[in-house]
Amino acid sequence: MRAFWDYLWNDWFRQVGEALLVALIVTTYLFTTVVVMGSSMNPTLENGERVVVPKFRTWAVRLGLDEWKRGEIAIIKPPPGAPYSVATFPVLGFKFRPFFIKRIVALPGDRVRVVRGLLYVNDYPVPEDHITRYLTPYPDSFPVIQVYRGQIVALEVAGRFLPLDDIPDYLKPMVKMLDPLPESVIRASFDRPVRFVSNIHLPEGYYFVMGDNRTLGGSEDSRIFGPLKGTQIAGPATFVWWPLVRKTEQGYRLNLRVLPIPEGFKKVPAPRN
Repeated sequence: MRAFWDYLWNDWFRQVGEALLVALIVTTYLFTTVVVMGSSMNPTLENGERVVVPKFRTWAVRLGLDEWKRGEIAIIKPPPGAPYSVATFPVLGFKFRPFFIKRIVALPGDRVRVVRGLLYVNDYPVPEDHITRYLTPYPDSFPVIQVYRGQIVALEVAGRFLPLDDIPDYLKPMVKMLDPLPESVIRASFDRPVRFVSNIHLPEGYYFVMGDNRTLGGSEDSRIFGPLKGTQIAGPATFVWWPLVRKTEQGYRLNLRVLPIPEGFKKVPAPRN
């Protein structure tokens, strides 16, 4: 019996500890996998698919050896206090901050807006054929502001205008990122309140993310919680590895695939100073 306990303590626990240490190192510094929950990345990703996340890219970006790219899919955490930024673990009931999966559509220095469902980056209408081939984006606009007597007085949040003092804390940094008002809007605002779609000029360290599901209520993203800090990006999603096959109307197909940057994002011009 003593020999058994000696084996258990000296060998089994050591082997398990070594395996856990290796697993921790691999998932922290090399790669991990994440399961897609929900439909916010339809039609690109489907609920239940698993993607590979190369963690070494995250560390390379944080060390200044790499940078995030427009159009790549990323694992992110929404700002504290934002809708759905806290979830409840099934059965056990404890609270935690979930990860979201979204597409990085604009980088630090970019100017970004959405006008009637069309994404503009640096005043360029991004052709998102990877989305529009399969669905029609809901014609919403963002950010929508209300201007009166030459001043921004309200921001449209969840379909209604809120005075700047009443907007949620997680959206207040975005107000400082809005472009200066055009003279034409300032002049018109002295006669009546003016509804205006502005640009967000992303400062250093901030990114704008969106889900590919642009139908009504299809994705909670930067249109809901504003731009993200780079520290809230946990890593890129580069490859779908599970399930191995999927059933379609034409039969079964191999489901393994890379997640490339759509061509439309490669044509976005560099931001102007």
